[in-house]
Amino acid sequence: EIDANDLIKTGRPAVLAGVFGVLAPIGLGALVGLQYGESLARAEFLGIVLAATSVSISAQTLMELGVLRSREGLTMLGAAVVDDVLAIAVLSVFVGLNLDSVVQGWHMVWVIVRMVLFLAGAFVLGLWFLPRLIAWSRRLPISEPVMSVVLVSVLVFAWAAEYVGGVAAITGAFAAGVGLARSNQKPEIERGIHTLNYALFVPVFLVMIGLRADAHMLSPGDVGLVAALCVAAIVSKIGGCGAGARLGGMSWRQSMRVGTGMISRGEVGLIVAGVGLSNGLIGLDLFTDIVVVAIVTTLVTPPLLRLVFRGKEMSNA
Repeated sequence: EIDANDLIKTGRPAVLAGVFGVLAPIGLGALVGLQYGESLARAEFLGIVLAATSVSISAQTLMELGVLRSREGLTMLGAAVVDDVLAIAVLSVFVGLNLDSVVQGWHMVWVIVRMVLFLAGAFVLGLWFLPRLIAWSRRLPISEPVMSVVLVSVLVFAWAAEYVGGVAAITGAFAAGVGLARSNQKPEIERGIHTLNYALFVPVFLVMIGLRADAHMLSPGDVGLVAALCVAAIVSKIGGCGAGARLGGMSWRQSMRVGTGMISRGEVGLIVAGVGLSNGLIGLDLFTDIVVVAIVTTLVTPPLLRLVFRGKEMSNA
C-alpha cells in the first residue's frame, strides 16, 4: 500500500510528523521503562514498541466522518508511512545488535554495514526484479500464478532478512511489498493479499498473540507500568506528531488532529512485540503488558478522533 508518491504529495508536515512521532515515543517509552526498574535494553525496546503506529482504525474512523481526504487525513496517512519505515529500521538495527554476543568495536561496525548492505540490496532487488517476476509469472501453467509467486517472494525476502541481513523478518517482507507495489498487477495483488490477510493471516496472528499473552503475568505491580505506558503512548504521539506537523506549517488544531490519528498501536505494535518475544529481547511479563497497551490505544483512538474533529470546519485536502 506504500507508494513513494504518497510522501511527495503529503510533503513536509507528514515527514516531520512521522520523524517526531518515532523519536518522542522511543524517548518517553524508554524513560518509563527505566523508571519502573526495567533494564536499559528492555526499556529501549518498550520505546520502539511505542514508536509503532497502526492507522487502519484511524483511517476507517476518518472515512466514516467524511474527512479522510482532508489535509489532516492525508498528512496522517503520509506520516504513518514515514513512521513505519523508521520504526522498522530502528527495530531491525536493535534486534541485530542485541542478538550478537559481541557488539563493540569493528564487530559493531560490521553488523551495521551488513544490515545496510542487505537493506539496500533488498530494496533495489525488490524494485527492479519483483515487478518483472510478477509479469513473467502469468505464463506459469498453475492456478493463481500471480499470488503464488507473491507469497513465495515475500517468504524468501523475509527469510533472507533474518538469516542473511541479520534484521527482522518483517523488514524483508516490507521490502518485498514496496517492490510488488510497482507491478502492473498491483490491483490483483492487493485483492489477493487482502483476502488472505483477513481470512487466514490476521486470525492466526491474533490466536498466536492470545496464546503467548498470559493474563496471570499481570500482577498488581504491573498496573502502574501499564498505565504509565498507556499515557506515554498517547502523549508521545499527540505531542511528537503534533509538533512535527506544526513545524511543517499546519495550525495547532490541524496538528492535534494528526497526532491523535497516530495514537493506535494496533497490530503493528503487536508485531513488534512478537519480534521481541521471539528473539528473547523481552519476556512474557512485558509482552503481556504491551498487548494491553496495544488494545487500550486502539480502543481510545476512534472516540478521541471524533472529539477533535467534532464541530470543526475542515480544511481542504
